[in-house]
Amino acid sequence: MESTVFFEKKVSISSRELNEVKRMSLDDIILKKVTGMVEKKCSEDGYILPGSVNVMSRSMGYFEAARFTGDANYYVKLKCNVLYPVDGAQLVGKVERKNKMGLYVNYKDAIHIQVPRDLHIGNPAYEEVEIGDTVLLELKRSRFTINDPFILSSGKFISRDSMGPLSNPAKPVAKPDAEEEDVQDIKEDLPQALAALSPIPEGNEMNPVEPEAPIVEAPAIEIEAPAVEVEAPALEPAAVVPAVVPTNNVANNAAKKSGLKKISSLKKSAAANQA
Repeated sequence: MESTVFFEKKVSISSRELNEVKRMSLDDIILKKVTGMVEKKCSEDGYILPGSVNVMSRSMGYFEAARFTGDANYYVKLKCNVLYPVDGAQLVGKVERKNKMGLYVNYKDAIHIQVPRDLHIGNPAYEEVEIGDTVLLELKRSRFTINDPFILSSGKFISRDSMGPLSNPAKPVAKPDAEEEDVQDIKEDLPQALAALSPIPEGNEMNPVEPEAPIVEAPAIEIEAPAVEVEAPALEPAAVVPAVVPTNNVANNAAKKSGLKKISSLKKSAAANQA
């Protein structure tokens, strides 16, 4: 799972970083810059382990045209150790978290393994694992992208590591004290005490059986509730409202006009007779 790889990387050194040439060599400046760029991160080949990066060779520095940044660019050939998880590989990691979902195991801060609880139901060894224990796992599936801080994997629990700390050590057996001995004696004498308190069977003269008192049944008492009569109040007859007969305004107007015409004709005939 751990292997050595070689790859090429482009490194840009700024003018501020080049000022450190007074204290260290140019190769050391490039190594320091490359270490911060690739270590403790995922690359195409896997997770690059810290402290494993070495500069094998480098090109001549050059400045890119029309960039106006003042950075010197170098192509360097690197050698480093990487971790690449393989399906079925076994490793020993430390348990960092435990909850209802399962275990969360860390391996060299490079691979974080999730161990589902559903795959280990009924396994007493799995249930005894606590935070801080070291366990032996088998990797199943892994996923990572470039520049990820770790590789995320899923695994299966195999056993607790024998070299790891025991989270549940055996407790020493304490000797029973005086009070516990007294309680034990009482428990042993309890059946005899219960037997002594049990009733003596019938026919024994030392303990005659008293006759049982007859059971007297109380007569049932029936109580009838008196009937309550409620008289409804008499209702008064409703007042009769006289009907309003609408008047015929058109007929009245016609009668008035005819009367006025008769009066005017009489006045005209009286004036004619006087003349």
